[in-house]
Amino acid sequence: MVSNLNKNDRDTFEGLLELVQNTTGKPKEESLAILQKFSTEIQKKLSKNLVTSSEIFKSLDSVTHSQPIYLSNIPFTSLCEHHLLPFFGTFDIAVFPKDKIAGISKFNDLVDYLSNNLTLQEKITQLASEIIQKELEPDGVLTRVRAKHLCSDLMNPKSSTSDVITTFSTGVYELDYSLRAEALENFK
Repeated sequence: MVSNLNKNDRDTFEGLLELVQNTTGKPKEESLAILQKFSTEIQKKLSKNLVTSSEIFKSLDSVTHSQPIYLSNIPFTSLCEHHLLPFFGTFDIAVFPKDKIAGISKFNDLVDYLSNNLTLQEKITQLASEIIQKELEPDGVLTRVRAKHLCSDLMNPKSSTSDVITTFSTGVYELDYSLRAEALENFK
């Protein structure tokens, strides 16, 4: 496996192999098996994005519904781009439709699409709102993400925070605080 890598990748792989050996105390062969399994699983997680956000929302229905729609507790797991460690939690999404709406599963697909990357919680919170705004053209979108960060727990177990909550809004949810408050109340 190492022989078919370029020099930088080979150096990185050998450094990781040394780290696994030193931290587990296992011989090179066992450490290599651990590293190969880890590498395979990470590649699977990060290669799930075989579609674009536009493809997720390609089948849209016309709607006459002119009241907010709330989706709550959509689960996700992602990897922190700073520490390469998992963070996980839930997405809450409020959409105030205008002319188009997507099926509920499309929002789950969007969350999967965004979380199958090395990313930041703040980034996926904002991207979710922006993509929904672009694809559905609603009067507004509000996303809230609540997550537990293992990087924080592992690096600072004594001062780790419980959950991190981020929000991002567009349109009416950015301008009308009563609608925003209603959405946040519905997410409880």
